[in-house]
Amino acid sequence: MSKERIYCNTCKAETWHEPVASYSHDKLDQLYGYPQQIDSSVFICRGCEDVSFRILKHPFEFQDDADLPEEFVFPERGFKFRERKHFWNLPKNIEQLYREIITAYDSKLFILAMVGIRGLIEAIVADKIQRENYKDNLNSKIQALSGHFSGAVIDTLHAFRKMGNKAAHELEAPAESLNIHHALYVVEGIMEFFYAVEEKAELFNRFKKQQALRHR
Repeated sequence: MSKERIYCNTCKAETWHEPVASYSHDKLDQLYGYPQQIDSSVFICRGCEDVSFRILKHPFEFQDDADLPEEFVFPERGFKFRERKHFWNLPKNIEQLYREIITAYDSKLFILAMVGIRGLIEAIVADKIQRENYKDNLNSKIQALSGHFSGAVIDTLHAFRKMGNKAAHELEAPAESLNIHHALYVVEGIMEFFYAVEEKAELFNRFKKQQALRHR
């Protein structure tokens, strides 16, 4: 086995992991009556030397050739659990949607999480962008954000739109849950821009006024 890129809980990033032990066997599935190949491996992170265990359950012989193995990594990867951020003055519908997206992600409901991210972008645009600046489609709504964000951010949001379309219309989740994890960081940044910066500036100005009054 060759080394692989695996998310490391300690390094908090994908790092090279070196396999130090492996075992492969066929296990008869009592439900289907077919054997299933199961590969078990022990990896050491080349960054921090933490140990991880991985199990790959390969597709049955009657499954589609395009089906990928089912992967389980222990301990559970930290990126799969997110701490929900708190924003002041979020509209109730946006706060509820954001909370449900985080819950869906932590519950490994990745199709629902991706559809939710798609809807969250639409909800933010509807709340913060003048209606005459976009049409009734997500492509136009994302473009309406170009007055606030760079082309690279807009392109990234279009990539999320395509992922969300596949989840909504084809019931296809992103290939890796880490894609949703990173997508949430971007959307949270947009929420920070629209809903938190003004509030933090207001708090700062209020603090300055209080300090000035104390020193009179």
